[in-house]
Amino acid sequence: MKTQVESVSDVKKIIHFEIPWDDVDKHIRTTIRQISRSARIPGFRPGKAPESLIRSRYAQHIKDDVINHIVPEAYQEALKENQFDIVSEPSLHDVMYSEGSPFIFKVTIETRPTIEIKNYKGSELSGTPIEVKEEEVDAVLKEYQERSAELIPQEAAAEKGHYVNAQVKATIPQEGGKSHTLFDNRTLIEIGAERNLPSFNENFTGKKAGDRVEFDIQHPEEEEEKSIAGKMVHYEGQVETVNEKRLPALDDEFAKDLGDYKSLDELKDQIRKDLEKIKTREQRNRWKEDIIKRLIEENPFEVPESLVQRETEQSLHNYAHALQQRGLKLDNPKIDWKDLRGKFEKQADQTVRSAMLIEAIARAENIQVNEEDLDKAISEIADQQRRPPEAVKAEIVKEDRMDSLKRRTLLSKTMEFVLDNAKIELKSS
Repeated sequence: MKTQVESVSDVKKIIHFEIPWDDVDKHIRTTIRQISRSARIPGFRPGKAPESLIRSRYAQHIKDDVINHIVPEAYQEALKENQFDIVSEPSLHDVMYSEGSPFIFKVTIETRPTIEIKNYKGSELSGTPIEVKEEEVDAVLKEYQERSAELIPQEAAAEKGHYVNAQVKATIPQEGGKSHTLFDNRTLIEIGAERNLPSFNENFTGKKAGDRVEFDIQHPEEEEEKSIAGKMVHYEGQVETVNEKRLPALDDEFAKDLGDYKSLDELKDQIRKDLEKIKTREQRNRWKEDIIKRLIEENPFEVPESLVQRETEQSLHNYAHALQQRGLKLDNPKIDWKDLRGKFEKQADQTVRSAMLIEAIARAENIQVNEEDLDKAISEIADQQRRPPEAVKAEIVKEDRMDSLKRRTLLSKTMEFVLDNAKIELKSS
């Protein structure tokens, strides 16, 4: 077998193959013997038909068999010989198969680019010292208080600040006196809230338990919810209860009810620590983004097109799924898929480029992921999902996502290394 590697670019190669006909013919003879055992050819018993007749009658089958067996074997041998770091599926083309002549074909591959990473240590960054203000702690405390509030049923008519429990049905009138139901749900309405449509505040104000309301709303074309944009919607409501919100007192008992806290001050201290962690994480993430931008600028290289396309397709798939979750049709003429693809391709290029740069740093610094790193990553996922780490790990293994988790963990660990080796100046604002 003869092979020749043509370097189209740093990442794109074309491997030229030439297999002597004698080698091809050996495989053909094996295939003919296999066919002969079961072939039903008039005038001949199984296994007795002439080779020339089988070659003629089963020519396409034989050719397909040659391609399906010889091409992969030759390709794997070429990979071992040249030690290519493949990042995409090979593409077979320019196949020349002719009786008695060498079997010729080409395979195009994309390989990992050569990256001589530089300037990843000592990045100069700046920021402000992390500070948690008292009003920020009070805001979180207020959220906790709101979540713990009780709704007390009232006999009085609904007014601003009251909460109305109502069964609300929304329909769109259609031709022939029929209507299409959008929803028919129990709904909690805060009377006077700015997030409400004005008609809801207007029609439910002054109503008591047992009262019914009925009104129409002409929704504007620019309505965010596309299912009702530009449509006249008919609303019917049955008031079940009118409630007053009662907030608990912010005292030591309130803190004890929320968790393992002995006092309100201890709860505030924990809130302060949590806010400090959040702000620290956000600041470090901003610094990491700055570092990535600099690395991309200072370390240019060619990105394999197949990886960019794969990332683009995944982004488009996720976007389409999100649209469908919102009840939107993918053939909506207002969705410019060509423009979206262009935007996602630019994002994909940056995503692939940054990941390859970080992996290059990991190789340069011999950064690896160990079991402790994976256990920590799994614990973080478990905390976010509020599930046992064992269950999360079992799911990841079952769905064959452990390699993906290892890669994400490697990227994260490497970026922490880069940030820890940066020069950071903190200035008070």
